[in-house]
Amino acid sequence: MPWPKEVPAKRYPSDLTDEEWQLLEPIFEEVEPYTTGRPREKDLREIINAIFYLNKTGCQWRYLPKDFPSYKLVSYYYHKWVKNKTWEKINTIIHRKLRKELGRNENPSAGIIDSQTVKGTPESAQESGFDGGKKMRGRKRHIVVDTTGYPIVVVVHAANIYDGHAAKEVLSLLFSIVNTVRKIWADGGYKGEAFIDWCKEKFNCVIEIVKKEKKKGFHVLPRRWVVERTFAWLNRYRRLSKDYERKTSSSQSHVYVASIRLMLRRIFKERAKKLAESAEKLAESMALLPATAPAEA
Repeated sequence: MPWPKEVPAKRYPSDLTDEEWQLLEPIFEEVEPYTTGRPREKDLREIINAIFYLNKTGCQWRYLPKDFPSYKLVSYYYHKWVKNKTWEKINTIIHRKLRKELGRNENPSAGIIDSQTVKGTPESAQESGFDGGKKMRGRKRHIVVDTTGYPIVVVVHAANIYDGHAAKEVLSLLFSIVNTVRKIWADGGYKGEAFIDWCKEKFNCVIEIVKKEKKKGFHVLPRRWVVERTFAWLNRYRRLSKDYERKTSSSQSHVYVASIRLMLRRIFKERAKKLAESAEKLAESMALLPATAPAEA
């Protein structure tokens, strides 16, 4: 469906560009085919733009700008895609496309696991807990990223669940999506021998614990800095500043929405970089060509 003429193409920074929509539209049609019922009256691109806007700005559903479709319609589609795991499926497909764009294998062979505790709200009180280490009541976002830093899987659970215990659910989900991972880096929260042996026996995957060096001041930890950078990326999406969702499935989906937006931007950034490099090489090769003499009359 073409971009509506009455809607200005450059409106909000979170909106999809034409190129991004050309990539995303067939993925939506594949994952969530619209085969029954009457034709849509609203542009699917505008519905997705509204979800990206809400995810980036952190506004409430009722506060969506009026140039988007009705907040009730946008909320309906968002929660429909939460229930049928559309966001998770799209994240997986775009993650593979990004890795291919970066010149890597579509399926990673290594990853980094970590969790982030976020403050809860009255809406998220149902599945919430107290993290004694962080002195915070809320939920944990448990993620596994590849070595480029983009999330493969996300699991949200109460903050009082120990990382080593929750990691079994996270890794079971990881290996249901991609079974090529053979090494995962983690911090000391995952150092239990029982968990490491379980991972090796069940998935043939090695867990390597990255220990802190005994140095004064700040220092970067090998491999673990990648997942910490990912959390920093996600923190720039204001809907993720706290956990505002009643259900953990909705919390997970908002992380996937932010991840999808990040990866779309990275894909087209890489394509623009390659195009610029090709143009530069062409200009250099043209400069090396000998000047042709004018033809004699």
